[in-house]
Amino acid sequence: MNEVLSETIVHYRSTPVERTPQRLDPLGVQSAWLLVPLLGVVAVGYAVFSTFLHHDQLRNPALAVWAIAVLVLAVVVATIRTHPGLAPVGLWSHLAIIGVALASACLFAAAVWGHNQRIQDDWGQIAVALLLAAMPLYRPVAEVLAVAAVAAIVLGSLAAAQGMSLIISNHPLVYATVAATPVLALAFGGAGYAWTMTGETLRWREVARAGQLRLEGELRQVARRMVAQERATALNAEAVPFLTGLAARGTITDEDRERARAIAGRLRAAAVEAVERSWLAETVALALARRGADAGSEADRASRVHDPDRLEQVLSEEQRAIVGALIGTIAALPGLEPRSLRVTVAEPGSPVFLVTARTAEPRRLLRSDLVPFLSALRSASMEAAMRVKAGGLTVRFAYPERRAP
Repeated sequence: MNEVLSETIVHYRSTPVERTPQRLDPLGVQSAWLLVPLLGVVAVGYAVFSTFLHHDQLRNPALAVWAIAVLVLAVVVATIRTHPGLAPVGLWSHLAIIGVALASACLFAAAVWGHNQRIQDDWGQIAVALLLAAMPLYRPVAEVLAVAAVAAIVLGSLAAAQGMSLIISNHPLVYATVAATPVLALAFGGAGYAWTMTGETLRWREVARAGQLRLEGELRQVARRMVAQERATALNAEAVPFLTGLAARGTITDEDRERARAIAGRLRAAAVEAVERSWLAETVALALARRGADAGSEADRASRVHDPDRLEQVLSEEQRAIVGALIGTIAALPGLEPRSLRVTVAEPGSPVFLVTARTAEPRRLLRSDLVPFLSALRSASMEAAMRVKAGGLTVRFAYPERRAP
């Protein structure tokens, strides 16, 4: 293994990954995406209902309408930004979503300021809490709880400041507690679920890794037996009959010498191929075999994967699982030309993977089939994109550019 590749493996394998369900189980979180727009619809619906209940307490009806409009904006941003096609959700997206929702709550408080009669039927704290409940799926638990604490302080302070108009007389701290409790409760609930989910995922990975280590010796023995069997099969199929016939004749001709060179060349090429066989090449071969595609010539099979620096070794177990599923999905496309499937890997410093193929599949179906895998790769700390043009499909996924220290 060359020095550049070793450094690249150490760099990307040692890069810390955020402890979030989206990072650790990207495909699982994709299936839960509908939770975000559903919570958003509930938040907007409750905001409209609560505003109607406050119709006789509104100091500024136009401001109340603007508050709902701003909440709708927060829900739309949350729905779009958490969509699997735009993964992962970053810190600034998180702050923007909750910040806009908090601004809508402040606008509603301003709309009823001095006329509000009850804190418990205001919609601001409920709307913010519902959006916060989904955020632990996408952001670290500590970050979500910190944002929830700030939101609770803001909403609690607004509630405490409205004490003069409330019909239930009590200490301002009680009003603040009533407003802050839904925010903290739902945030802690979502955080607890996410923490348990990520913990179970990490434990499952450790169990799987331990099982893999236990089986490693056995798998190596099986691989050696398979290689030996392939060599024996090749010898029995071509070399043994040739040598048997040669021994029976007792003479060697020029034609025999040429045939012996050809047989030796094929056996040598097969041995080299067995030694240099890579995970990526095996993945492509198996994917096409499941399709029942023609294997083609030796040269054709060898040219399907171009990875002279063996950069596939940089991929982690999770990334290999996603890449394997992506290649398998592309190989299974009904309109694919099997012999056109190629994988090219380059740039040892920041490995770039290109999967190209010719297919007659419509763009809409290709996006439907492949975008979930691109999203999973983005969640696994890679950049991923797809281009479809003139019957050609190109999927590019790469590690981010390494910054100079």
